[in-house]
Amino acid sequence: MKRTVIILAFFAILIFISSLMLYYTHQLPIVKKSVVTLYLYGYSGAFNYTATLKPNTIYDNKTTLKLGEGTIYSKITDHIDVNFTYVFEGDLQANFTIKYSVYGYVETANFEKQISELPEKIIETTGTSPSLSINNIPTIDPSAIQQLVREINDERGIFESEYSLNITIIMNVEAKTSVGTVNEFFTPTLNIEFKSSPSEGEIISISGLEHSETGEITETEGIYQPWVDQQRNVSYGLSIASFFGLIISAWFFIKNRSPKPPEPEKLLEEIISPYAEIIAEAQGPSGKEGHSKFGTAIAVKTLEDLVKIAETIEKPILHIHKAPETHIFRIIDDATQYEFTTTISAIAKRKAVIEEEENE
Repeated sequence: MKRTVIILAFFAILIFISSLMLYYTHQLPIVKKSVVTLYLYGYSGAFNYTATLKPNTIYDNKTTLKLGEGTIYSKITDHIDVNFTYVFEGDLQANFTIKYSVYGYVETANFEKQISELPEKIIETTGTSPSLSINNIPTIDPSAIQQLVREINDERGIFESEYSLNITIIMNVEAKTSVGTVNEFFTPTLNIEFKSSPSEGEIISISGLEHSETGEITETEGIYQPWVDQQRNVSYGLSIASFFGLIISAWFFIKNRSPKPPEPEKLLEEIISPYAEIIAEAQGPSGKEGHSKFGTAIAVKTLEDLVKIAETIEKPILHIHKAPETHIFRIIDDATQYEFTTTISAIAKRKAVIEEEENE
């Protein structure tokens, strides 16, 4: 029986392990997806400017200011020229179609007005790193812009001291390569702010000079992993074997387990039920245990022997329960008493012997 329990526990643990293995192997993909880069590219755009100055004291009558050379003051600036350079870089040969247009907008806190436009232009070229320069962006005249804003404010009945000019390039780049087509939209914007403050004065601040983006053409490949399939098959086999092993060992365990011993009342009932008509329940004798007023006490070996005596002398059998498990069966006949004493343990042991003999 102990061996059966060990085997049952072994298969229970084995089926738990196989279940974990089944779950784990089904989390692994049989076909692993891998992303491969076929074409890597990037592009950038940079604005540049030159401010032409009026005769001035600040810069000792210097005539121009280029990027990074100093603060641009509105009152000494005659005009500003802006240009834009675009560069595309890729690692494969491609046929390019580049379309672009340029727009200029004057903006205040609550108002926007377009003041310039360059119609769309198309450039077609071939290579890996095409570039282009836009040098015909309309010249910026700070005085004219200031006058325009003043007129707008007068018409609207408000006053705004700060405004800006935004130059936006709308560009569409199409690159046809051997591995696919790139279609990108690029909208760099140059922000030219006209500011006025007691600490800095009336200045022109330029931002949004550099812009860049990157991209790629990719392909997803499926890589078959045979070892995952093998592990799944192993987990299937282990699960099936452990399942049937558990069923069989459980069947042997149920078959061979010791029967539950009957309750003491049922054991006692089994031996006295055939003689219930001649057995009467009685309380134990009063007085000190072992003393009796009867002259002769005769002990009999079995309850059946006591029943025979009762039937012969036509006397009832008294049943006395002496806790916890002793039971006394007694016949009183004048100065003689016949007695059979047993315990629940003895009854159970006798029953087990009888059942074992019957099974043999």
